[in-house]
Amino acid sequence: MSDYTIRGYQPGDERAILETFNLVFREVCGESYVDRELDFWRWEFEQCPFGHRISLAFTDDGVCAAQYAGVVYPMATAFGDTTFVHIVDSMAHPEHRQGLKRPGLFVKTAYPWFELCHRMGDAVMYGYPVPIAERIGQRYLEYHRLRVVNYLTLELANAAFTAPAGVAVQQVGELDPEVDALFARLAATKQCLTRRDRRYLDWRYLRMPGDAYRLFEARRDGALCGLLVLRPQHELVPGSCSIADWLVAEGDTETMDALLAATADCGRAHGRQRLLAIFPDPSSEFAAMVARGFVVMPSADTLERRLTHRIYHPQMTTEWLQQHWWYTLGDSDLI
Repeated sequence: MSDYTIRGYQPGDERAILETFNLVFREVCGESYVDRELDFWRWEFEQCPFGHRISLAFTDDGVCAAQYAGVVYPMATAFGDTTFVHIVDSMAHPEHRQGLKRPGLFVKTAYPWFELCHRMGDAVMYGYPVPIAERIGQRYLEYHRLRVVNYLTLELANAAFTAPAGVAVQQVGELDPEVDALFARLAATKQCLTRRDRRYLDWRYLRMPGDAYRLFEARRDGALCGLLVLRPQHELVPGSCSIADWLVAEGDTETMDALLAATADCGRAHGRQRLLAIFPDPSSEFAAMVARGFVVMPSADTLERRLTHRIYHPQMTTEWLQQHWWYTLGDSDLI
């Protein structure tokens, strides 16, 4: 490893990172791949208000040979506020992959990354690795599988939601300050979830380049009672429009039905065939979607998604996360 310098991110590294990133994913995705642009990188890492974790390996001539990276998510949990780190964009340059099983450069780039997360007090590191990365992570990086993800899908031709008269839904272009109180009502019924306040939602959806999302507000007697973030065109499951995020107080079925009715209408207007969502299997939202006609579809039917993690928090366990960690598609880079 004497030919490489392994270090943390320094301003200006992003151009070399993107050059390798686009090379790697062009190879993986083939002709359909569209190069990632600098403005997206700056949004994902530089502009994230909660920080990032990046470890890099460089050659002497300035090539980014490997990266292990993550974005910090603010979490509200039964044990207090903490941070999870979503592992994203980790890679090794095709010409520098020799010795991945020794361990090689990719793993050696990851070691200081995990040490940094530990020093920063991050509770959980998680991601959706491809099979070879999962095997390497299990062998060298203490990866543990939380679950294989199930999708919830509903054919829009079969969707027949009735919007309750007492709840009004409209598409909006900005976040109302009331969203913080709405999140507090949702969080009161959960034990572990991303802090979906106005600051987080603004960065995650409104500031992401590309105008990919649509926000729908639900109001009852003028007060905000629900927020749904939709990606109208999304190919995680072909032909889908996908629910990226969801803020509805648990048990508020009127708001749920009103938002789903608006979402189905939007999907049809965009010519989509199905509605897609992800909620944890034990959650009340998962059960409510199934009760409304959503079908459980194993991700293996398209491309299996395995949620893996490593825990540093002294009171959290895999079993606790399986039962209590509440997430949506927006907690991942799958959307």
